Amino acid sequence: MKRIALILAVSMALAALGSGVAAADPINSKKAESFDLTCNNGQEFTIVGISGNGGHIVGTNGNIIFTKATIMATDPDTGELLYSETEPVGQGKRVGLDDDRITCTTELGTYFVPLLGQVATVSATLEGFLTPRGQ
Repeated sequence: MKRIALILAVSMALAALGSGVAAADPINSKKAESFDLTCNNGQEFTIVGISGNGGHIVGTNGNIIFTKATIMATDPDTGELLYSETEPVGQGKRVGLDDDRITCTTELGTYFVPLLGQVATVSATLEGFLTPRGQ
């Protein structure tokens, strides 16, 4: 039962990270969440997401579409990894996208996580690609 509740919590965190590509002006949505991403291609983005598997890149007409997400919870004092789960995000064929994939990280915050029974720093590593391609 504890694992199911933790999976639901992870799913909620993933939903908060994304938005559909066709979302109209997610920045002004009451449900919008913004996140700063640092990516392995040397770029840093602020994205705004509502729900789904991607996010709008603030200040551009581009989006990032996530294909895989890893949620991690660590002890803020010791850095000990308390929880980690990797899940595929989205659906569809990803043939031909290997050269365009990037990996980004973000810290979601430090707060009490009831399922772990303690305060934890929650972060995410996200794999995906930019649209339009070649950004």
